[in-house]
Amino acid sequence: FTPADFGAFSVYMSVIGIIAVIASLRYEQTIILPSDDNKAYNLLYLSFAIGIVVSIITAIALWLFKQPFMQLINFPEKYSHWLTFVPVSLFCLSIYQALNYYLIRLKQFKLSASNKVERRIAEGVTQTSLGLMGNQTGLVWGDIAGQSVTALVAGLKVHKFVGKLKVSWSTMKCVAREYKSFPLKNSFPAFLNALSLLLPTIFINRLFDEDVTGLFDLARMLLIMPLSLVTTSMGQVLVQRFTELRNKRQSIRHDFCRIAMLLAVLAVVFAVVAYLLAPTLLALIFGETWRESGYYVRILVWAFSFKFVVSPFNMVFTAFEKIGRLSVWQIIYFLLIFSLLFAPISDIYGFLRYYLVVELVSYAIVAIMTIRVVYEYEKSITI
Repeated sequence: FTPADFGAFSVYMSVIGIIAVIASLRYEQTIILPSDDNKAYNLLYLSFAIGIVVSIITAIALWLFKQPFMQLINFPEKYSHWLTFVPVSLFCLSIYQALNYYLIRLKQFKLSASNKVERRIAEGVTQTSLGLMGNQTGLVWGDIAGQSVTALVAGLKVHKFVGKLKVSWSTMKCVAREYKSFPLKNSFPAFLNALSLLLPTIFINRLFDEDVTGLFDLARMLLIMPLSLVTTSMGQVLVQRFTELRNKRQSIRHDFCRIAMLLAVLAVVFAVVAYLLAPTLLALIFGETWRESGYYVRILVWAFSFKFVVSPFNMVFTAFEKIGRLSVWQIIYFLLIFSLLFAPISDIYGFLRYYLVVELVSYAIVAIMTIRVVYEYEKSITI
């Protein structure tokens, strides 16, 4: 695949990622909270139902407003047919997200982690096979294959544990009302947060071209994949662990400090290695065309390493039901990211440096907020 192919695919995945955050109106996050297993099971199916509706609405919206939407995000006409697949990818992703939270509730962390490996295998095999055949749409088909396999395997894993739990419309409506604070307080801020994570790709596509976008996306992907594998799994363990300790009114300080120190050491090692070797390795593995991505990595690695330490602890806000505070930060983060569009930038390197500063400032703010939540909880259990 060419840098232009990756650039278009990056924008495509950004669109899915933005919508996916509200695909279940945040009800998937509530699955870990009830002490009653039947309530949790009904929350799972409530998340499924909402995900289906949102996917259908997305399909209708893209059918009606495809051309204006493409102009808004500067999506190349050459790849316009890819947008047809957005609702399918969105549906599979929303189903998986809900199932994954149920696996977390069951403390099946190994199953959750293996699911991610299975997804990448299915995705990689499909993309590589179709890519070698010259099929540019192979990038999209690979994503759909990965999402489908993940959702199917996760569904089979969850089915083994549900036993005689029952689903009913009345119970689903009851739990929807009980946990309505999540869609009411966090859906819009979470949507803004997703925009914050993915807008840089769209901005680069508008300010420069799809080749630069492709180079940026490879750099971002190479930083995200190893870091997110750890942070996502760690966040899932933390939310279950901290929720359990909160219910028992036990201290979380030791776990919090120990894990933060471990992540900090790993982040520093990763950042130094990436900074020293990225340009050479990318040119060696992908070809000289992609050496430029290595220089992007040198700038971005410091922000991604800091996020690697901080982002797993965002689950603290869910575990202690302080979702409103997280929502405030998500709005602040969006405003800072949106400022990229108005920054006095002359080239891609200026854009990346400004982006680096925004990321460091944003995650320093949420780190302070997270520590504050932990401090308040520790103080409350000593009274």
